[in-house]
Amino acid sequence: MKDILGIFFTSLCLCHCLLTPILLLLMGTNVFLAHLESEWVHKLLLLPVLVIALSSIPRRWLATRNQWLLILASIGFITIITAQFNHGVNEVWLTMLGSTCLIGAHFISLHLAKDKATS
Repeated sequence: MKDILGIFFTSLCLCHCLLTPILLLLMGTNVFLAHLESEWVHKLLLLPVLVIALSSIPRRWLATRNQWLLILASIGFITIITAQFNHGVNEVWLTMLGSTCLIGAHFISLHLAKDKATS
């Protein structure tokens, strides 16, 4: 269940990163879009992404020692946290890379949980 929530919140973060610049280009700046780009929105989206990943992925890795789970989760964490110290295009690219890696790690974790449940 945590991995499904992790996929949901990380996908929401990824969509926010992809859609906000596009909406700004198409619709111009207005109050709603200005709030979407606010720093508090980034922090609000980041909190569940990191909390859920930290509460699910390390436990699954300890149980399985799956190297791809560890690699993707590590890259995801590092790039998403690094993105918070960047702005503009760098922030978007780092967040997209980190989100994609964390989503992949959650999918691997789900798959490993299903394998363990069937064996």
